[in-house]
Amino acid sequence: MLDAARERFRRGGRAALPTGIVREEIVASWERSTATPSDPPFVGHHDGGPLVAAADAVLHRFVRENAETGCSVALVGDDGVVRVRYDTDPALGELLDSAGFVPGHRCDERAVGTTAAAVAGATGLAVVVEGPEHLHPAWRVLREGAAPVGTGRVVVVAHAADPVSLAVARLLADAVADHDERDRRRRVLAVHDAMSALRAEGVPWVVAATDDETWLGRAVTSLPDADRQTLGDALTTSVLLGETGGPRHLDLPSGVCAEVDLREVRGGDGEVFGAVLAGGPVAAHAGTGRVSLAAREARRRQGSHVAPTARRDFAADLHRDPSSGEEARRRATQELFGPYERMRRDATAALGGRRHLLLVGETGVGKRTLARERFTHLFPRGTSTTVDCSGPADDLRLDPGRGDAHLVLLDQLHALTPVVARRLDEALRPLTAVPGRVVVVGCLDSAAVDAARPYGLLLRHFHDTVRVPALRHRTDELAGLAQAVLRAMSGARSLRLSHQVVRVLEGYAWPGNLAELEDVLRYVVARKPVGIVQPPDLPALCFTSAPRLTMLETAQADAIIHALYETRGNRYKAAAMLGIARSSLYRKIDAFGISYIA
Repeated sequence: MLDAARERFRRGGRAALPTGIVREEIVASWERSTATPSDPPFVGHHDGGPLVAAADAVLHRFVRENAETGCSVALVGDDGVVRVRYDTDPALGELLDSAGFVPGHRCDERAVGTTAAAVAGATGLAVVVEGPEHLHPAWRVLREGAAPVGTGRVVVVAHAADPVSLAVARLLADAVADHDERDRRRRVLAVHDAMSALRAEGVPWVVAATDDETWLGRAVTSLPDADRQTLGDALTTSVLLGETGGPRHLDLPSGVCAEVDLREVRGGDGEVFGAVLAGGPVAAHAGTGRVSLAAREARRRQGSHVAPTARRDFAADLHRDPSSGEEARRRATQELFGPYERMRRDATAALGGRRHLLLVGETGVGKRTLARERFTHLFPRGTSTTVDCSGPADDLRLDPGRGDAHLVLLDQLHALTPVVARRLDEALRPLTAVPGRVVVVGCLDSAAVDAARPYGLLLRHFHDTVRVPALRHRTDELAGLAQAVLRAMSGARSLRLSHQVVRVLEGYAWPGNLAELEDVLRYVVARKPVGIVQPPDLPALCFTSAPRLTMLETAQADAIIHALYETRGNRYKAAAMLGIARSSLYRKIDAFGISYIA
């Protein structure tokens, strides 16, 4: 009867099914499934976290102790990817291999149709799916039981003739949850022990973090909110990027200079349990460790990608222990001459803390690519929605999705009209009022933020603003970036850039940023399929000379632009805000080619 009902559903949908033959949850899964199942795609064996490690230990022990059961046990994630699988029957294992139920493959409803893992994920309950209830031909001879556990489902698979007890799936799910909780408790205790040891050593500031929790020491809780956030972001970002170890210099928002040390906490088997940040304030040469309010204001106006302009004692490090200050000086130099890495670190910290982010930069600098890449790195199972703000108000759709995190990417913010801005503001209020799994990222194609524009109504929704530097400020990494783009365009062909070509590319101003770089390399690939790219292979525009600003001139130009925006184009007030004479301001505006700002 189930076979006949399935065929009637294929021809006429739910309306063609007789009542009482097929369970409601199976019919709902049939409707979600693809009409013609495809081969399950391979998505890779990326780290699934503590739950996968717990499932691997529990399921392996079950198979070892119950080798006569004749079944297969597996863990399937919320994204439908098979994480772990163990077999006690070789013939059943070969059948599952032919069906694509292999670790690293996505076996969701779009690929293989109805499965117990999919139904259990949709209903949140433990279920059994009989052979004829499957849509994929290879699954009709199987019987499954699945039970939810954390962010996945434990699945027990057997031949259709062999009964699969739903209790087995439930018991295994409970065992996986218990094992995961014990491991989590062990990790937390190890991190707490490391934190207590640092406090016993007299370290002023201590911050600790595991996979999903962060703890602050007593001295850290007394710091201003912005300083606590900066210390937490430094620890979280370093753990996510795998850059723990060694001292690091931090300039806190309150003006305090700090030296911190980031250390991993490992177990006896070398497993990383978490990380701790240990450090404290460092007194400056003046003895206070603080910079003036004017210096902090000047730094704020210039944006996150410009080095501070406050007076700096370059000989201060010479009076310290060379071994202790070498790493700090190296990192400070990297941040000074690596604007993109510094910006990328700031964006990672904001998204990792689920704070709403505004990305500001010229057209074509890669703001949208950066937001999607960083979000996918932080939340592999997250979903995303892109909103084109240049469209009409009726096209706004902010679907929060179903993943553990959801990205709402607001594209073309500068093109908002007043009507669309009001509609978008109303749609964002329920998403941004309470912190949760929704992260909003706005992309503004502009060199500076102007609150008088229509998008100014939305600025209150964003927690952080990060400025993405233009390609002309990324000279040090231009060669690697161009080679990566060229490799993606040329495929398997052997094509690389000569040193002379790299020098030509570094000397060009790139007004079109990454889009122009891709156009140039596309021109090269079309005319030189293989070999080494030489200067004659480049288009003529790459040899045009254009005035380029130094880093100091760029900092001055950005400060002038921000001052003019804040004073609504009043040059008298802008000169007073910058602390320079009006004649100097007029001369720099002409030298830098700054347009009139009203």
